[in-house]
Amino acid sequence: MKKTAIITLFFPQKETVNNTLTVSEQVDTVILCDNSSYNNEELFKDIDNVVYYPFYKNLGLPGAFNYVLKNYPFEDDDFVFFFDQDSSIEENHIDTLVEEYTDLENKGYKIGCLGPEFYNTSNNTVERPTLKTDLTDTCYSTKSIITSSMLCRYSTLKDIGFWNENLFLDMADWDLCWRMMEKDYLCCMTSKTILHHSVGTGEKKLGPISLRTGAAFREYYQTRDSLYLLQENYVPLKFKMRFIANVTIRPIVHLRLYEDRRKRLHYIASGYKDFFKNKHGVLED
Repeated sequence: MKKTAIITLFFPQKETVNNTLTVSEQVDTVILCDNSSYNNEELFKDIDNVVYYPFYKNLGLPGAFNYVLKNYPFEDDDFVFFFDQDSSIEENHIDTLVEEYTDLENKGYKIGCLGPEFYNTSNNTVERPTLKTDLTDTCYSTKSIITSSMLCRYSTLKDIGFWNENLFLDMADWDLCWRMMEKDYLCCMTSKTILHHSVGTGEKKLGPISLRTGAAFREYYQTRDSLYLLQENYVPLKFKMRFIANVTIRPIVHLRLYEDRRKRLHYIASGYKDFFKNKHGVLED
């Protein structure tokens, strides 16, 4: 079985090359799927085990991943790792995840995906789910894990029909986990290794509550894709309540809290409009 990392790119910088190099040293192959509008292959020419796919347009996270999953010659038992370009890993990170995954399999668990706990560089905290079920001393199951550093077997991804291209960016990882759980797979995390990853661009305080700050355009995808997921039966009730808040309370809070109100209002309104037009894919301003 091979270990293959798939990394989505979007106008990569020098730090992206460094992150890719670190991953490349721990896997057999790194596949770069580039959503930028121009070719960036030259940046990665010194990394020997890279396969580069330029799209010259933004296919979104699921679209880029699916292109690779459907066109690269994987075997069913291959390990596939998904990464964002801004994530950095520790030494032996990949091998630790594989060891934890196979240990759970050997104990009889039906594993859909496994990811590490992660250190959020936006707020300098280690992120752990509050609702979890312990499986071993270091692993537990939960309702969802983030995209970056997610480990799956190729056969599992094929079994659930790969990533959901009706989504574009946010919540695609949650959707993947819920569709795995619908087929009785477990979504798991391990505390044995840590991922360094940025979630949002910082935080804003609203009384005792901390709210993650994101780029204004993300309001569009949060609104449109929350409305889409509210229609799906496999979405857990807790998250449906969250999506209702995403399209009602959240816009009001963001419009009051952030300075770029007019821009955010535009994206929120566009998210509603394009949902009712049944539009998926990239935002077209």
